[in-house]
Amino acid sequence: MNNSHYPVDKKETLEIKDKKESRNAWIIAALGLVYAISPIDFIPDIPVVGWIDDFFVLSAALLNLWEKSTGRTEYSLRKILKTLKWVVVILGIIVILLMILIGALIIKWLSEYY
Repeated sequence: MNNSHYPVDKKETLEIKDKKESRNAWIIAALGLVYAISPIDFIPDIPVVGWIDDFFVLSAALLNLWEKSTGRTEYSLRKILKTLKWVVVILGIIVILLMILIGALIIKWLSEYY
């Protein structure tokens, strides 16, 4: 009972999964690019400070795209890219939280003296 809607073997299943991962990676990369050029940001686009979140979002999106586009042929490169992507995401979260903390401390300090 071979239905044409279902993959016949594991190779076809992996090809379908790779196509879906690749499509999703392109969508994430496009959303990252839209976020980077959008005037609506997590941190307002003040020169240098406001570009930090854009850098981390775009870097993570492009690393994800690169990781998914390597396919199953470059396993070691794919693992390195995956690790690097998560390092960028975690580092980005830490930096953004630190920026929020520093901003809150500056606002508190200014409100006490002015």
